[in-house]
Amino acid sequence: MTELFRRIAAIIRTDILFRFRRTAAVVTLLLVAAAVYFIVPDVSTGRTLIQIDGRRVLYNSAAVALSTAMFCALFLSLIGYYLVSNSFRRDIVSRMGFIIAAAPISNTEYVVGKFFGNMLYLLAVMLACMLSAMVMFLIRGEGSLQPLVFLGIYSTLVIPSILFSSATALAFEALPVLSGRVGDVLYFFVWAAMLGLPASLVETASGPEWLRALDIIGFIPTIELLQKQFHTTTMSIGASSFNAVRPPILFPGVDWSWSLIGQRASTLVLPAIGLIGARTWFHRFNPTRIKSSFHHAKRNLLSRINVALKPVARFSQRFEFIGRKRTSLANAVWADAVATLALSPATTIAIVVFAILSLFIDASALLGGVIPAIVVALVIALADIATRDQSASMLNLLFTAPKLKAQYVIWKFMSALVVTLCFTLIPIVRLVFDNPSVALSLLVGSCFVAGGAIGLGVLARSQKLFIALYLMLLYIALNAPNVSSFDFAGFSARATTGVHAGYTLLTILLVLGAHIRYSVLVRRS
Repeated sequence: MTELFRRIAAIIRTDILFRFRRTAAVVTLLLVAAAVYFIVPDVSTGRTLIQIDGRRVLYNSAAVALSTAMFCALFLSLIGYYLVSNSFRRDIVSRMGFIIAAAPISNTEYVVGKFFGNMLYLLAVMLACMLSAMVMFLIRGEGSLQPLVFLGIYSTLVIPSILFSSATALAFEALPVLSGRVGDVLYFFVWAAMLGLPASLVETASGPEWLRALDIIGFIPTIELLQKQFHTTTMSIGASSFNAVRPPILFPGVDWSWSLIGQRASTLVLPAIGLIGARTWFHRFNPTRIKSSFHHAKRNLLSRINVALKPVARFSQRFEFIGRKRTSLANAVWADAVATLALSPATTIAIVVFAILSLFIDASALLGGVIPAIVVALVIALADIATRDQSASMLNLLFTAPKLKAQYVIWKFMSALVVTLCFTLIPIVRLVFDNPSVALSLLVGSCFVAGGAIGLGVLARSQKLFIALYLMLLYIALNAPNVSSFDFAGFSARATTGVHAGYTLLTILLVLGAHIRYSVLVRRS
């Protein structure tokens, strides 16, 4: 038994050391800590963390902990999956998996060790968020700081999210059909559905009790707790306006009943199922079962679709001749864009389908239905455009082209923008006549998506951060149509000139940051 725990501890230690030695881990912790600054508004601005019947709740330890813990749970339930969903792949790429497969370590020990490695890494992110919230409390809080109150609320609300994302990441990665971009996108929709079901249960006050086990964020107990204490259903959690004339109210804290503890404990069923699935599907680095992108492309669902659409890929390659007489960079941009379409024939089919829909449906359906679907398609199509050359060991060959090495990030950004405009150019042209401001929003959004694919891909050296952040931003934009700052592609037609300028600046910063990062890596190599 002692040897078993030693082997698991060795896997956990290796995983933790690897993650925290990477710059991305430090950047993640700093970003999460900085995000707390923006979600704890200064009451002098007319906004507050919790609003009950138009009155603000005093910033005591319980109120600040509850609000920031819900943000942290929401963040880690989605982003956490993408932060840790490379456990098996990392060992495959480094070829350490084949050594592990020959070592006296059982599949259960390996999967359990990876699970706890994921969990501890996300727990560190949670602690960074909690400590940042406590620092913000010292700045804007009203009352004494109570660390144990913060720790109790964070543990109850956030840990189920951490366990769920850690286990699901392993389960999806172990199952070949879900181990690529298909799984990354599917997880987003699973997450969105799991957010919607508990929320609808609270609103309708009906439904089976087992749905509470799906509430990994803690919406149900939080809303029920506030309703019980304040006897109202008119409330909001998160930065919202309040009536400054009415006096603030006090949130006394969480009532730690056995019912609440049991409800949160029931959410551990889902991580347990995910862990069992990961153990069942784990390939133990068997070359015949490893993900298709490494050995057998036919096992992956997206690859199967692309294989079935090979005639479309051959058709796409015919357009390569268009750029042959252009300058070197323009030719390279066009060739890379054509390569994107040739590698993913499903993308070419999607372009044609969206073009037809954009021409014949009404403007409201275009904004509310087609453009969000286009953004999802773009996230899938552009996700690996900044990382595929290195993964395929093609960089040295590509850099033999004149000036391409120095202009790599610009080249990739322009290539991604060409693919993006293949999706959005027809909607933009149509919207110019109906609503020029929305057309401008979609044009800015096109640049923003292309810039994010390249910027985040180069900075993180992974496609997962881009997928996670942009799908989450899309979800927020569709569920907060009245907030103009989230309307990055004209979904709600509320973007102002300032919003356009903001996303343009953010696009420039993403591309510039990627260029600086890339230049540093080139000098080191």
